Amino acid sequence: MYYSHFGLTGPPFQLTSSPAQLFMSREHREAYAALEWGLLHEPSGFTLLAGEVGTGKTTLTLAILAREYEHVAAVYLTNPKLGFEEMLKLIMQQLGIERRGEGKLADLEAINEFLCRLHSGERVVVLIDEAQGLSDDTMEQLRLLSNSGRPDEKQLHFVFIGQPELLRRLTNPSLRQLEQRIGAKTVLNPLQSTECRGYIEQRLSAVNGTTERIFKPSALRYLIRHSAGIPRRINVLCHNSMLLAYAGGARMVDKRMVEAAVTEYDSLFSTMRTHPAGMRDARVRRWLGRGLEAVGLKILALARALNPHEIRAFDDDPFEAARRREQAERALEKPGRMASTG
Repeated sequence: MYYSHFGLTGPPFQLTSSPAQLFMSREHREAYAALEWGLLHEPSGFTLLAGEVGTGKTTLTLAILAREYEHVAAVYLTNPKLGFEEMLKLIMQQLGIERRGEGKLADLEAINEFLCRLHSGERVVVLIDEAQGLSDDTMEQLRLLSNSGRPDEKQLHFVFIGQPELLRRLTNPSLRQLEQRIGAKTVLNPLQSTECRGYIEQRLSAVNGTTERIFKPSALRYLIRHSAGIPRRINVLCHNSMLLAYAGGARMVDKRMVEAAVTEYDSLFSTMRTHPAGMRDARVRRWLGRGLEAVGLKILALARALNPHEIRAFDDDPFEAARRREQAERALEKPGRMASTG
C-alpha cells in the first residue's frame, strides 16, 4: 500500500468516521459539550447540532455514543428519509421494546409504557443524523412523540444533527412549535489554519509519521489554504497528493502534487458546463416553435372538422400560410418583448 512507501504503519487519511480519530479543535470541543449536555441535562427535549458537510458532525456523534453514559439509553438513526412509523420501529428495536400489536398506535403505546417504567433520572435520547432530510410531517410527529412518558419528568429527548439548511427550515411557520422547543443549538464551524496543521499532524502521528517528513512546507501551506478548513476535504487532498507522490516515486509531497490534487477534487464537484446564452436561447426558440406548430396543427384539424369549407380556402393559399409562418418565427426571435408583458 502507498502508506508503507512513506514509512507509515497504516493509512492516515481515511474517509470513514471513527471516534478514535476525533480532533478536538475549539469548535469541536464546544460542539461536543453541546451534544453531551443534550444527552445528560437538556430539559426542553430537543438539541440541535448544525455544520457544513465534512466538518466532523458524525465523528463527534460516534464519540459521544462510545461513552455509554450511565442512566442514558441512546438510539442512533442515520436515515432521515424513513417515515415516522418506520422510525418508531427502529427506536423500539434499539431499545429492546417488544411490539404488542400492529400499527402506529400500538407502537406509541409500547414506547410510552417503556418510558413510564424508567427510574427517576433515566432518559432515552434519540440522535438523528442528516436531520435536514426529515420531512416537516416527521419532525412534527417527533415533537408530539417527545411528550410521551410521565408528565412530571421529561424522559424522551431528541438530538438533531444536520447541515445548516436545517436551521433555515426551522424558521418556517409550519415548524415554529418545534423550533421553540429546541433548547440548545450549536454550529460546528470549519477549522482555523493552525488547527488544520494540527489536524494533519495528529493523523500522521497516529501512524508513525510527521508533516515535516511527508509534506514540503510550500505543499502543506497550499493544501491548508485550499482545504477551507473542512476535515473531510483535508483527508481527500492529503490522501490524493500522497498517492501522486507514491506514483511518481517521490519521498515527499511537493506543491505541484497538491495543486494537481486540488484541481482534480474541484473538477469532480464543479457544475456541468453550460452552452453559451445564444445557443441556449436558440434551442429554446426551436423547442417553442415545435410546440406551437403542434398546437397549431391540432387547432387546424379541429377547425377543419367544424368548418371544412372556410378552412379549405385559407389552407389552399400558400402565400398566406408562408406569411403566417414568417410572423410566428419573428415573434420567437424576440423573447424579451414577450417577457416584458408579464
